[in-house]
Amino acid sequence: MLLLVSNSLSIYDNNDDFSAHLSFKYYIKSDPGQALSSWDAANNGTTNKPSTNFCRWNGIACNDRQHPGRVTAIRLRGSHLGGTISPDLGNLTHLEDLDLSQNNLLGEIPVSLGSCTELRTMNLSVNQLSGSLFPDGLGHLSKLKIFNVRHNNLTGAIPMALSNLTALTNLNVESNYLQGQIPSWLCNLTSLAAIDLALSGLNGHIPGELGKLTKVVFLMIQSNRLEGPVPPSIFNISSIEHLDLSFNQLSGSLPLDIGFQLPNLKFFGTTGNQFEGLIPPSFSNASALEYFLLRGNQYHGFIPRDIGIHGNLQYFSVGQNQFQASKPRDWDFLTSIINCSKLKLLDLEQNNCYELNMGCVPNWALTHNNFIGIMPITIANLSKELTWLSLANNQIAGIIPAGLGMFQRLTRLNMENNLFTGALPVDIGQLPSLQDLDMSHNRFQGEIPISFGNITSLSKLSLSNNFLDDTIPTSLGNLRTLVSIDISCNFLSGRIPQEILSIPSLTILLNLSNNALSGSIPTQIGHLNNLISIDLSMNKLTGEIPDDVGGCVQLQLLHLQGNLLQGEIPKGLEKLGVLENLDLSSNNLTGPIPEFLGNIQALNHLNLSFNNLSGPVPDTGIFCNDTILSVTGNNMLWGGSPFLQFPSCASMRSQHQRHLLIVFCVLGPLIFLMVSITIYCFIKRRVKPKKFSRENLFLNETHERISYDELRSATHSFSPANLIGSGSLGNVYKGTFIIDENLATVAIKVLNLNLRGASRSFLTECNALRRIRHRNLVKVITVCSGLDHNGDEFKALVLEFICNGNVDEWLHPNTMINSTTTKRLSLMRRLYIALDVAAALEYLHHNIEPTIVHCDIKPTNILLDDDLVAHVTDFGLAKIMYAEVCKKNHGGNESSSLAVKGTIGYVPPEYGSGCGVSTDGDIYSYGVLLLEMLTGKRPTDSFDCGEEASLVNYVKMAYPNKLQEILDVSATYSGNTQDVMDLVIHPMFRLALACCHDSPRQRIKMDYVVEELSAIKKAQLLRVHEVKVAT
Repeated sequence: MLLLVSNSLSIYDNNDDFSAHLSFKYYIKSDPGQALSSWDAANNGTTNKPSTNFCRWNGIACNDRQHPGRVTAIRLRGSHLGGTISPDLGNLTHLEDLDLSQNNLLGEIPVSLGSCTELRTMNLSVNQLSGSLFPDGLGHLSKLKIFNVRHNNLTGAIPMALSNLTALTNLNVESNYLQGQIPSWLCNLTSLAAIDLALSGLNGHIPGELGKLTKVVFLMIQSNRLEGPVPPSIFNISSIEHLDLSFNQLSGSLPLDIGFQLPNLKFFGTTGNQFEGLIPPSFSNASALEYFLLRGNQYHGFIPRDIGIHGNLQYFSVGQNQFQASKPRDWDFLTSIINCSKLKLLDLEQNNCYELNMGCVPNWALTHNNFIGIMPITIANLSKELTWLSLANNQIAGIIPAGLGMFQRLTRLNMENNLFTGALPVDIGQLPSLQDLDMSHNRFQGEIPISFGNITSLSKLSLSNNFLDDTIPTSLGNLRTLVSIDISCNFLSGRIPQEILSIPSLTILLNLSNNALSGSIPTQIGHLNNLISIDLSMNKLTGEIPDDVGGCVQLQLLHLQGNLLQGEIPKGLEKLGVLENLDLSSNNLTGPIPEFLGNIQALNHLNLSFNNLSGPVPDTGIFCNDTILSVTGNNMLWGGSPFLQFPSCASMRSQHQRHLLIVFCVLGPLIFLMVSITIYCFIKRRVKPKKFSRENLFLNETHERISYDELRSATHSFSPANLIGSGSLGNVYKGTFIIDENLATVAIKVLNLNLRGASRSFLTECNALRRIRHRNLVKVITVCSGLDHNGDEFKALVLEFICNGNVDEWLHPNTMINSTTTKRLSLMRRLYIALDVAAALEYLHHNIEPTIVHCDIKPTNILLDDDLVAHVTDFGLAKIMYAEVCKKNHGGNESSSLAVKGTIGYVPPEYGSGCGVSTDGDIYSYGVLLLEMLTGKRPTDSFDCGEEASLVNYVKMAYPNKLQEILDVSATYSGNTQDVMDLVIHPMFRLALACCHDSPRQRIKMDYVVEELSAIKKAQLLRVHEVKVAT
């Protein structure tokens, strides 16, 4: 009888298990891998006697001894199941292991699972479950040891129901959307060995009660919003092997005995917090330490020398802190780290460290530091297993040592934003695995190596902002996996290789801007149908914009400004439906503005200014928004939105032109007669001057005028004793008179009006000086324009008095009549003066509108004050360059009406061939000035350097190996000669030569000169500081 009852109950229970499984399958709506294909209703041919065949179904396990045919495990990990979890699983009362991880399950965790009181493991991780983290009904699972619900969408606080799981050893709720704090009652779960609360949205403080969990091996609470200090009790859990506190808002310092209290530590991470203080030397006691991650805190002091003494370190990251290493002994920690044979990452980024001489490490990352000096030759001794090498954002100078080609596994090489010089290493082309190459923002010279075309795995190439020249090698077309190429801001010339435009993988960026590329845009550009950004601006490209550009259907940015392109805007642009930014300005485009530009919905920036476009301006789309549209400098346009202020229609404009023609025909003879009379009167006036009106000389003049008598009194009748200088157009006197109720000494520049051009020089200088305000420009105080005591015309400028002479007197003291031999400028003082002058020119060229070209940069026009701060003066030859004129002058216009401007030796070569005045001319003169300051030689001196003898060629012959020989002996400096050569002398000579390029378009701009000189100054000052600290 008992046997019959037992069999009956077994059949009943088996039926429950059978039904539960069929219900589970019913709730699964997606099974692409056919994981449940074996789950069917097979029952040995009868319908009233369920079999135990389901025990052989995929993912099912049964206990055949104690409870025959009862399900004890469901393991469907990674089966790609989609749907919800059936509540009928709660009927599996003998279930011990439930693993549904790595599926696509939705909905909530069924409360009915609380009936599975035999459960030891519940793994629902990596799904899309929502609702409560741990429903209250699950609190009866007293035998549960592992609860893993990481990577779901569960919400709410950590529920109190979990406190009943006294057998729990592993709690993992990582990557959910929880709220609230870490509950202190977790300390009651004394069996816990692994706690993972990372990426869960928790806040507040870490409860000190967690220190009672003496069996914890893994404690991971990273990437939350925890704050405040870490309780000392946490650092006393001696069983901990893995402690990750990263990416919170934790603060405080590490206990000095942490290495003794946590002797089993393998992983220690505090990245991205606010910890401070020293790294305790006791970490050397943690002999198993493999991961040491302190990046992004406020730690300071020195890195303990024995940190890696046990040789187990694999990842060592202490970047973006405030560690110091200025003396040789401060680098002793590297000895222990280099001996770590398994080391994969060394991160010392952005600390206050200086020199480094590395040994063998598999990964080397020194980015964003203040490392200064020459690249260590020992880089070639690094591990050949190296896969990632970054020296970015430091101030490392010199030539890159040979040997990079030996790192055959290197995938990323990043040396951007340093002071590297010389040629790009050819052996980089021997790196078959290289994917990312960034050598931008350095001082590399010469050509792009042809061997770079051998790096067939390369996906990103950046060589921008260097001094590379010659042509772009066609071998780059072999890089068939390249997605981005940026070689902008160099001195590259020649045509754009068609091969580059045929790289099918190019999808992110093609940037060849700010070079000297010529020729037409190849039609192959249309092959780049997946490319997002094209920038060919600021080159010398000619011809028409090819209609094939319409093939770049994914293009979002197209910049072609600053070239010599002609023809009409191509109709092919209509196909660029996702185009957001289009700049065709400063070319020679003609014809109408196409209507279709107003129909490109994505377009949010359009610049067509300074072309020769004509016809009506569309009034749709982007043409209705003046903040994102520019069409100025096209005088033949009409219509459009009112804010453009073009004529309302072409007929009105034509009618206006006809009226002007009639008026001119009628009044022409009369105007001619009046002009003739004016010329006659002018000639008579030169013979016998008449009364000269000084009223309304300058409509915008804001300074109070001063009379001739006041100036005469201030200079004691222009006494020779007060004469402080003579120029090509007049004399400069020192005077004293009252300004703003204060007695002041001024410089009075009196023009010799008998000289041709003196009056025009006066007007030019007034127009230039009255609008500018800069610490490195001589300030104009007031003007005088009237008659002298003889009734003759008199013009003078009253300027601030700069008392310490000019640069010429300091550079060449022995040749000046009244100078003394004690005037000497040190090398660093010359650097400061060069930076002052560059800052002044940067202001004139880039920071005021309209631009001012000085036209006569030379040592005598650079005055020095008491602090030897430089001030640029003498704007008598200056030219105000309105934007449209600036654009045209690149092509050499306006030269017919202008004499050669400047002083012999400082005048750029293009002025002699009739080209117009431009800022590029000032840059050339500045380069010559810089060479004169470095060599102590005037450009008019004799040079033994061949037929084309000049200061520029003299320096070119010595560059780069003989610069020490041509350096002015009076340019004294302190410190190690090699350091000064590498950090100051060589970079300054290179910068000067870059300014003196024969081609105006290939000269660097003044804003870049300021940036480079500032970097040179900073590098040298840091080096001096290093030496002082070391001694």
